[in-house]
Amino acid sequence: MTPEKDPKTIAAQLCQFARTNFVAEGTAFDENSPLAQAGIDSFALVELLLFCERVIGVRVPDSHLTGNNLTSMATLAKCISELARNGHSTA
Repeated sequence: MTPEKDPKTIAAQLCQFARTNFVAEGTAFDENSPLAQAGIDSFALVELLLFCERVIGVRVPDSHLTGNNLTSMATLAKCISELARNGHSTA
């Protein structure tokens, strides 16, 4: 599997996954919304990271699970994109 590298595409995939699995119906949520606003707690974050591995093809190392990278889906997507470009694929 070739990992996705475009941050906009990654953010869209992450947002869709979050809307389907975590965000309460009727809650406004986009790639710039705070993750906590979407109801993404530590358990949901694990599911989100597993989604990244399975669907996007990138494993996010623990060292990258920082406040800056976990601010929003956009910041997480940027981190994932950089990891993909640097060869952190799951393949």
